[in-house]
Amino acid sequence: MSLCHRFNREAAAKSKCIYIQEYLEHHTGTSITDIRFVIHSSDQRTLNAFVAEVKRWRSFINQSVHCRDVFSTRVGNTNVKVKIDKIQDQDVDVIVNSVNSQLKLDKGSLSHTLVSVGGNSLQTECTNKYPNGLQVGQVAVTSGGNLKCKQVYHSCIGDFKNQDKSESKKSIQEMVKTCLDTAHTNNMTSIAFPCLGTRYRHYPAKLSAVAMFDSILDFTANNVSSSVSAIIIVVYGSNCEKIAKNYLPPSSWTYYSSLKSVKQWKSSKPEDGKYFKLIEIQSTDNVYQAIKSLVQDTWESGKVGHGRDAAGLGSHTTLAVKKIERLENIDLWESYGHLRSQLFHKASDIDIFDPLENLPNSKGPIKTSENIQSVLENEIYPEVNEVYLFHGTKADNFDAVMSKGLDFRMAGDKAMFGTGTYMAESSTKADQYTDPRTKRSADEKKMILARVCLGKICLLQKAMGNLKKPPCSSCQQVACEHGSGHACDSVVGDGGWIFREFIVYNQFQAYPEYVITYIRQ
Repeated sequence: MSLCHRFNREAAAKSKCIYIQEYLEHHTGTSITDIRFVIHSSDQRTLNAFVAEVKRWRSFINQSVHCRDVFSTRVGNTNVKVKIDKIQDQDVDVIVNSVNSQLKLDKGSLSHTLVSVGGNSLQTECTNKYPNGLQVGQVAVTSGGNLKCKQVYHSCIGDFKNQDKSESKKSIQEMVKTCLDTAHTNNMTSIAFPCLGTRYRHYPAKLSAVAMFDSILDFTANNVSSSVSAIIIVVYGSNCEKIAKNYLPPSSWTYYSSLKSVKQWKSSKPEDGKYFKLIEIQSTDNVYQAIKSLVQDTWESGKVGHGRDAAGLGSHTTLAVKKIERLENIDLWESYGHLRSQLFHKASDIDIFDPLENLPNSKGPIKTSENIQSVLENEIYPEVNEVYLFHGTKADNFDAVMSKGLDFRMAGDKAMFGTGTYMAESSTKADQYTDPRTKRSADEKKMILARVCLGKICLLQKAMGNLKKPPCSSCQQVACEHGSGHACDSVVGDGGWIFREFIVYNQFQAYPEYVITYIRQ
């Protein structure tokens, strides 16, 4: 082996081991039984690099993968499945291939494998039908050759951009949408996707999974009569077990089986007159247990009854959760998602937002974030400081909150940080606002666990009762000459008060996702 071309030794060793691993993964019936690297005896540095790399990859090269279904469910009329298997073995109408924009199928292990099984006709069709290659998001359609499919959809996505994750996510969403739309147009019934971008494009598996499921859910909701009745995500490779876990669908999915499209559903008036739905979560569900624990773990019994807003309290020491429901309000969710996307774009321009604990004079992390369990944590994006926070609401405001969201105009005249929506990191604080101070009762109460996008946080140690939007992070003034990069998205009051205050000034910056019914004990 020669390094006369000045290749990095470690990189050369790693690339060769990766190629061997991929070859063995996709050619299990190969007659090759012995592979050797020949290195000159005087080149000790190269020898050391290869010895270290072979040791590292040996466990992967020798690993046998157990093919199995990881997850399967019906979404409307479509069966969605995640499985560990070889995509070239799938017996479906369409196999999706992730390719480079030049449509060179000898580049990339997936393309190489599909050609080795399907035959050179795949490359010939690509060259003849698409001589100019592809743009990102476009699809090249070829026959399946010797594969067990009618068609292969060749499509490409851009490289992962850590500084612009929302754009990278959009790239996957558009690719999945284009493939599903093409399958629908061509009257195909089943389609198999690989895990898009998780290998050479360096996409995080979680981001890829969320993007793919978002597109699948959108497609099935808007094409209820589609010919596509089966969508398969195929996971394969040395880290398949770990990657597959990311492709379990979000716990918040509710499967829509109406014959109406989402557009028709949104424009029609519901029988009960309410444009939202509350889904009760079973007490055995992991989400239920995680939220119940969050209520208990953020409870501060030593602060019960302290402060003006806690007047009339003090006789109870804890809260007992009786029921947890999840709000489904498509208009509110879309508005929240749009605002979150704007914050992702802002973060890509000015860098990732600092978490609260990294700000000067902060008293530490948010309590809900410190105590959150993975079943909830996996659903939020720390890149935009998306967190879960509590909000106490009185019974006469409940339907309005479920329908219209958390309205900042409901803040009182004497609010410490002006006209905003006030949130809490402690269930003790939220409990103070679920009934009037002058009419405390033993009846069931409701508090909300909301998703909140804090974005760029302005930490204030003194009250500013005239605020209608967050001040500048540099001068802490609302009107100043600093650029938009200094503008904050939320306020955290972190002075010498009993509790910290969390305030947002945009109605759609918080989504009231969970309703917790409880009693005081």
